[in-house]
Amino acid sequence: MQALLAAGFTPINLAQTRRFLAGTLDDVRQPVLITFDDGYESLYQFALPVARQLEIPMTVFMITSRAGRRIQFAEYLTESQIREMVGSGYFDFGSHTHDLHTDTVSIYDAFAGHAENPVLRLLQRDLRMSASRLESVLGARPLALAWPYGKFNGEFSALARQSGFRLHFTSVHGYNEPGANPFAIKRIPVTSRDTAESVLRKASSTLR
Repeated sequence: MQALLAAGFTPINLAQTRRFLAGTLDDVRQPVLITFDDGYESLYQFALPVARQLEIPMTVFMITSRAGRRIQFAEYLTESQIREMVGSGYFDFGSHTHDLHTDTVSIYDAFAGHAENPVLRLLQRDLRMSASRLESVLGARPLALAWPYGKFNGEFSALARQSGFRLHFTSVHGYNEPGANPFAIKRIPVTSRDTAESVLRKASSTLR
């Protein structure tokens, strides 16, 4: 994060991202959105202090059914931790589904040929539950959704829009320009194998 700031990048939040894609975000140099999927408790331990220290906005896409739970070796953020992170002024939260963190597209495809694909009804219910859970914690409807494993189709996207999600994030590798589709936002993966130098190389590929 320090390297990105030193290189002149400007971390932005979800509202600014929406304006960027619409071409109305002015006077922001080299904007970059920092995102995390799943909602692991380690974000409270490690990301929150960094966000506060460096004053960097960050976005978390939460599997809402797992809030406050420990599943196998993974612990997830509690509702109180989520509220504290949002209250810091540096965190936005979006949906990573309620309880459909799976390859839902493959399940959908398995029902191809049916008059009514049951996965659509299941997904619609899940997205509404996820939005309601986040609203109960945040006090406002979530703006964004990140598809599990980045997988979606046109019908999934339509259901997400009907559920009020205005920004849809994928796992498609790439960069976004003003005017890009807000319902198919590309991302650049960063893992524990990355270094400050490799992150800068990835981010600098956005520059002309």
